[in-house]
Amino acid sequence: MLEEAVRYARAQDLLHPGMHVLVACSGGPDSLALLDMLLQLRRRFRLVLTVAHYEHGIRGASSAEDARFVDAFCREREVPCFIGHGDVPAFAKAQGKSVELAARELRYVFLWQTLERCGADVLATAHHADDQAETVLMRILRGTGLDGLAAMKPREGKKIRPLLFARREDILDYCRERGLTPRHDATNDIPNCTRNLLRLKVLPYLRQSCNPEVAHALCQLAELARVDCDYLEQQLEESWPYLTREEDGRCSIVLTTFQRRHPALQRRALRRLYTGIAGMGRDLSFSHVEELRLLALSGQATGKTAKLPGGIEAHFTYDRLILRPALPGRERHEQEKGQASVVPVIVPGRTDYGEAVLEAELLEALPAGDGSRGFYLDAGVLKGAPLVLRHRQPGDFIGLPTGRKKLKEVLIDDKVPRERRHGLLLLAAGHEILWIVGRRRTSHYPVTDQTKRILYFQIKEKGNKK
Repeated sequence: MLEEAVRYARAQDLLHPGMHVLVACSGGPDSLALLDMLLQLRRRFRLVLTVAHYEHGIRGASSAEDARFVDAFCREREVPCFIGHGDVPAFAKAQGKSVELAARELRYVFLWQTLERCGADVLATAHHADDQAETVLMRILRGTGLDGLAAMKPREGKKIRPLLFARREDILDYCRERGLTPRHDATNDIPNCTRNLLRLKVLPYLRQSCNPEVAHALCQLAELARVDCDYLEQQLEESWPYLTREEDGRCSIVLTTFQRRHPALQRRALRRLYTGIAGMGRDLSFSHVEELRLLALSGQATGKTAKLPGGIEAHFTYDRLILRPALPGRERHEQEKGQASVVPVIVPGRTDYGEAVLEAELLEALPAGDGSRGFYLDAGVLKGAPLVLRHRQPGDFIGLPTGRKKLKEVLIDDKVPRERRHGLLLLAAGHEILWIVGRRRTSHYPVTDQTKRILYFQIKEKGNKK
């Protein structure tokens, strides 16, 4: 079995010469076999080994004895060993979680902290083929996609699973051949959680009644799913620059490109976009993914929003799907009402507004113009309400050749995404908008032969003197 482990490690690129490996060891058959194998391979691969054991406090004195056993095993072999202690039952109760989930969370917090503390390159866990079969079956029963079927991978970031090829019975045989006397966790013999039930009841029934090699079949399914997932991820990576746009530090999906992609890539793209906002520990359910996907394909999603897990909101504009954290109620109210600062415009002179600078001049003749960065009109506008720079407010309107029109309707006609409307900089006189900076200009106050003075504006960024 040792040589088979070597072949597997090389095939999956798990061990490198000189690597520092932190071995998670509970003292049970699987982790003890893993530690023993790595000790035998220590010289061949020039490995540096450190052991970590988490004493979870679930089984009282028996748990404490597990910790002493692992510590003694490591001392005899001169391997550094870190022992962590916790009260999983108390944590589970406080968090409203199952003991199994709480134990896993606390254990991995300890393991990753230990990895950082000792400077190890990877964390090695003793998951094996039967664990893989149980995981695949458990995910099928819960409802999963291709990524879920891929289950555990030989390597995931800094975590490696050198025994994923091995059956439980082979590991027990190895322990007997090597004279190892592992600890036994009696809680594994009680069918009181899904994984134990599958291991003790369901898989034995399937082996006896349906397929003697059901574990092998489930592991094979996981391997096929893993390879297909890798391929789809490669395809998505190649498509990502065309599927998305980055604006104002926020990534969005371009709907016209999205609609032309295969459903498999569409779903994967939605999950990636969500994970980028919500964090790697979160994923979307199939129903949430399909809700977003069908809205994106409908062609009628403009202006619609959808609430997603983790306090994330989806917003559909004319050509984009944007995900962002939901705003707190007060902040949302203020943004929607446009309660931003109002700054009087100095004429002539310079007016600062955030990172923008508005320069105003009074001229006798028309300037050459500066495209969307410049704007001029009859200075007679100064006889009305004072000019200000601000964001939009209820009641705003703009004068067009066809007549006066609400600002909201103009922005809709111009297909300005809803989430960007509140941030538009406006040059206003009361509720009359003279200039949507960088966009529309009023048709009122045109420069004519009767114009005595011309009011000329230029918008610049701070630090830009051009």
